[in-house]
Amino acid sequence: MSINRNTAFLGSMTTAFVSLSAVVALWGIYSLNDAFVSLHQHEITTKIETIKIFRDVNYVSRLTRNIMLGSDYAADMQELEEKAEAIEVSFDTLSGAAHNDTDRKLVKQARIDTAGFVDDCIERMKQLKDVPADQRNNAYKKYREIATPLAMKSRASFRAIIQNADLRFEMGNKQFEKTIYRTLIIIAIAGILIAIFFQLSIRRYKERRMEEAALRKAHEKLEQRIAERTAELVVTNKTLVEKITVLQTTENILRESRDNAVQAGKLAVLGQMSAGVSHEINQPLTAIHTFTDNAISFLKLGRISDALENLGIVSRMTDRIGSIVAEIKSFSRKSPAEKQAINMTDVINHACMLVEPQRHQLDAFLDVQPFQEKLQVWADGVRLEQVLVNLLRNSLDAVAEQSDKRVEVTIMRREPDVYIVISDTGSGIAEDVLSHLFESFVTTKPSGQGLGLGLAISHMIITELGGKLTARNLAAGGAEFTIVLEEAVDGQLQQTGK
Repeated sequence: MSINRNTAFLGSMTTAFVSLSAVVALWGIYSLNDAFVSLHQHEITTKIETIKIFRDVNYVSRLTRNIMLGSDYAADMQELEEKAEAIEVSFDTLSGAAHNDTDRKLVKQARIDTAGFVDDCIERMKQLKDVPADQRNNAYKKYREIATPLAMKSRASFRAIIQNADLRFEMGNKQFEKTIYRTLIIIAIAGILIAIFFQLSIRRYKERRMEEAALRKAHEKLEQRIAERTAELVVTNKTLVEKITVLQTTENILRESRDNAVQAGKLAVLGQMSAGVSHEINQPLTAIHTFTDNAISFLKLGRISDALENLGIVSRMTDRIGSIVAEIKSFSRKSPAEKQAINMTDVINHACMLVEPQRHQLDAFLDVQPFQEKLQVWADGVRLEQVLVNLLRNSLDAVAEQSDKRVEVTIMRREPDVYIVISDTGSGIAEDVLSHLFESFVTTKPSGQGLGLGLAISHMIITELGGKLTARNLAAGGAEFTIVLEEAVDGQLQQTGK
C-alpha cells in the first residue's frame, strides 16, 4: 500500500516536471517564431510595397509617354488615374507597416515626392486632351525637363526607405540569433533540471520509505500516549465540572449579595430622607385639612364657588402627595438591573424631586443646566436615579456649611457617550481620600453620618451599566463627579463598534 502510494507520488511529480519542461521548450519555440515574424513583417511588407510603388511610378511614366506619342488618350488617362489610386493604397499599407517615427517620416517624404511626380504627370496629360495626336510629341521635351527631376526625387525617397529597411533587417537578424541562443540555453537548462529532478526523486523515494517506518513506530507510541492521556482527562473533566458547579453557586451568591447591597443602599438613602419627606407630605396634609374645613363652611353658607375653589386646591395637594409617594415607591422597588433607553429629563426630574426636602432645608441652590429634552442613555432607570440621588445628597451635604450653597448639574452629549457632571461649591475631597473614594467604608462625612457605602455602591452600579464614575477636585474649590454612559438613539443603543 505504502509502496504503491510512493510510486504514484513519484510518477505524478515526474509527469508534472516533464510537462513543465515541455512548456518551457514550447515557450522558447513560440518566442523564436514571434521574434521572427515581428522582425521580418515590417521589412517584407516595406520591400513589397516599395517595389509595387516603384513599378506603378514607372508605368505612369510609360503611360505619359504613350499619350504624348499619340496613343488612345481616354484609355491611357483612365489607367493613369487608376495607377495613381493604386500608389495611394500602397503608401497607406507602407505607413501601417512603419515601426517608429523615423520610418513614418521617410514614408511621408516619399509619398510627398511621388505624389508631386504623379500629380504633375496627370495635370500635364489633362492639358493635352484637346491637342491633336500628331502634335503632342512637341510637349515631350518640356515634359522631360520638369518630370525627370521629380521622378528622380521620388526614386531617391524609395532608396532611403529600402536602405533603412535593410539596416533594420540586419539588426533584426543579430537580435534573432541572440533569441535562438537564449532559447537553446533554456532548453538545455530544462534538460539538466530534469536529470537533477530524477536523482532527487529517487533519493526522496528512499527517504520517504524510512520516514514511513519511523512514522508507524511514532504512531504506535502516540496511540498509547493518547489512551493514557484520555484517562487522565476524564478524571480532570469530572473535577472541572464540580468546580464549575461551585463557581456558579458562588456567582449566584455574589449576584444576590450585590443586588441586596444596592437595595440596602436605596433603603438607607430613604431612611436618611425620611424626615424631609415627612415634612413634604405633612405640609400638603395640613393644607388639605384646612381647605376641607373651609369648603364645608362655605357649603353651609351656600358659597358654592368658594367651596369649589378650596376643593380644587385640595385636589392639587393630593396629586402632589401622590407623586411624592409614587416616586418613593419606584425608588425603593427591588428589581434586577435591566438596561434600556432612559430619558435623561425624567431621571433628573425624579432625582431632584427626591432631594428637594434636603435642598429646601439647607436653603441651597440646585441648578440643572439646560440640555436636549429627548436625550437618552442606555441604563437602568431606577439604579441610575439611585446614583444621582446619592451624588446630589453628597453634594448638598458638602455645601451645608458654606455661604455659597450651590450644586450644579450639567449634561453633555459627546458621541457616542453622554456625560452627567455634578459639581458643588463645598470644601472638596481630601487628597488622601480621593484615590480610595469608591472603596467600601471610605467616607468624608463626620462619624455617625455615613458608613462609606454610598459611593462604592454607586460606582458598582455605573460599572455594571457599562459606564464610568470618576471624581476630582475643582481648581476654584469644591468637588466634581462625572458619570459617563452610552447614548441611546430612538430607543436603541448606538452602534459604536466598541
